[in-house]
Amino acid sequence: MEERVLDFVKGLRGRGVSVSTAESLDAMRCLLEVGIADPAGFRAALKAALIKRHRDQHIFDELFPLYFYALETGPDAEDLGEDLIQRLNRVMPDPADEGGGGFFPQLLSGNTGQWESRIRQAAGRMDLTHLMTRMQVGMFTRRIFDSFDWNNMESRLQELKEALHDEGWSDSDIEALANAFASNREAFRRQVKQYVERERARNTEMVPSPERVERLMSRPLSSLEEIELQQMRQAVDILARKLRNKMAIRDKRDRRGRLDVKSTMRKNMRHGGIPFNLVRRKRRMKKADLMVLCDISSSVSRVSQFMLQFVYTVQDCLAKVRSFVFVDDLGEVTSFFHDEDIAKGVRLALSEASIPYNVRSDFGWVFQEFCDRYLQDVGYRTYIMIIGDARNNYNDPAAWALEKMAERAKGIIWLNPETRPFWNTGDSVMGEYLPYCREARVCRTLKDLEETVSSLLL
Repeated sequence: MEERVLDFVKGLRGRGVSVSTAESLDAMRCLLEVGIADPAGFRAALKAALIKRHRDQHIFDELFPLYFYALETGPDAEDLGEDLIQRLNRVMPDPADEGGGGFFPQLLSGNTGQWESRIRQAAGRMDLTHLMTRMQVGMFTRRIFDSFDWNNMESRLQELKEALHDEGWSDSDIEALANAFASNREAFRRQVKQYVERERARNTEMVPSPERVERLMSRPLSSLEEIELQQMRQAVDILARKLRNKMAIRDKRDRRGRLDVKSTMRKNMRHGGIPFNLVRRKRRMKKADLMVLCDISSSVSRVSQFMLQFVYTVQDCLAKVRSFVFVDDLGEVTSFFHDEDIAKGVRLALSEASIPYNVRSDFGWVFQEFCDRYLQDVGYRTYIMIIGDARNNYNDPAAWALEKMAERAKGIIWLNPETRPFWNTGDSVMGEYLPYCREARVCRTLKDLEETVSSLLL
């Protein structure tokens, strides 16, 4: 049980709950002082020791039954009663574990604590390291459950019922035994599922491995579950740090300068052309300005969310960053990132900007607003990045407004979460905007975002 408590602490940390070493020791003391005889008391003591913030309580409540499911699922198993169990043990001693034989008495007795070791053994023969999504839970649950020889146990149950009948058991007691087998079999299935859910929670830690980052980068952002979204936010920070390191190396190389062959040869004529003194051609790198326009309608909001996080994580590589969100109206959200951490700033920008959300997108009107209010701030070093599906709900696309923006900016980069075959279908007006875009890309995954920002900075 000590190992289970430590695994639980690791699971909490994986979901972003801050648990110190001292608090981990307090959790172990809860196990010694309170014990597990009183599950409710143990849970309350563990919660008091580990949870400091109100917002972390739901994470504790979600994970506790996954790590301590033996405490949670005991009432689900049907108890035959002490008298029937003793009579049953006299008739059916526990044989060697062959074909699930040793598990059969444990299943009938309803001892869920013993079930756990059986589940662990069965799961150990399978590779659960790739268990990541809810869709996989059912598959692994079925595999573990079916690994037990249920046909053999059903045959043993039938033989046992006949033997008990010959021993003089009443029909009601034999029927209770059969009901206990069916009920406990379903309880065992639920416990297997809880075990698989717990392993999934263990696998989806906040700090993903490089292999997991690679898998997440190729997943469409619109299909991610909540735990995967938390991992993705961490992956964005990892990728942004790598990009900043690349930028630092490039800047160092540019400050040193590249070899100027002609100037070097001229300077070393007095040495007979031997290049004792090297002349380097230095290039002054100017950082670009960036204006980001993010469509936050339901179809695009996740891409916008991660783009804002990515951009502001690498904002020191840019001269200036300004951010705007829109649906059918435009609002600047740059101020949300001044005093808040990036993750909180993104949440506030997507939820508290002074624009209506439950409306239909109108790109044409948004671009006109941008021209009226912000075009004078666009300079020759300014890139304008637009994130949206260009579905204008049959409104006026106002392509002339995007043309005016393109004339003043260094370039317009458009990121569309829809694949190219869907551009210009239905109410999409992507074709009318393409002539004024320096670059237009499909952007559905984190990998697409990383490539876009890299091409802008490197």
